[in-house]
Amino acid sequence: MIEANRLSAPGERAALERVERIVERVDGFRVEMLALSPDALLDPDEHARLVAELEAEAARCGRRDLLDEVRDRVRSTLAIRAAQPTRFDPVYRSPLTPMRAEDAAAVVMSVTDAVAVAVLEDRLAPETAARLAGPGRDLLGLPPLGARAAASVTRPAIPEPSADDWAEAATGEARTGDYTPLPVGVRVGVATMAATVLAPVAIFVGVGSGQTVAGMLAALAIVAVCWLVATYRR
Repeated sequence: MIEANRLSAPGERAALERVERIVERVDGFRVEMLALSPDALLDPDEHARLVAELEAEAARCGRRDLLDEVRDRVRSTLAIRAAQPTRFDPVYRSPLTPMRAEDAAAVVMSVTDAVAVAVLEDRLAPETAARLAGPGRDLLGLPPLGARAAASVTRPAIPEPSADDWAEAATGEARTGDYTPLPVGVRVGVATMAATVLAPVAIFVGVGSGQTVAGMLAALAIVAVCWLVATYRR
């Protein structure tokens, strides 16, 4: 802790700032009404190993007192919030009931771990910090730490344009997929316009010359040709 007439351990001030950011997040959340998926929780043996590693590092760098005080305050605050009796939610105008004991224990432990890691984030191995703080940070909507963040983000591979691609782009001929002489939208528009104009003309000429059947056949032929033009693929 930072107190009058007391020297702070190296890095303690930065640790307190990290802790305060997480505590502000906790204060702004209805953490006592949330629940963690069992899949999000660490294996008990792994959790015990990571906590032991964290506590050993706290003792080595002189932050064990700070660690213990921060964890105790977070545990007690969340335990009180989770155990509050049924009350009325003014936002949703519905009654709220206390969470189940096992859910409350998981939430308290996970958030406490996240705060504890904030005390020693600069001293822990990235994988240790990421694994131990992960469940609590996920619950609070905070981004993952270190190695966990790098492992959880998968970016699609985007190929670089080749020299031919750049040359085609420079001449306005760049394309993907099947090549067609004209853009599909242009061909469909032209073919539709031609069919709507030429087909009636063919019928009109056929009727006027006494060749109604021939005019209708010509109109059908025009429609067919226009349809082929519109749907042509090379």
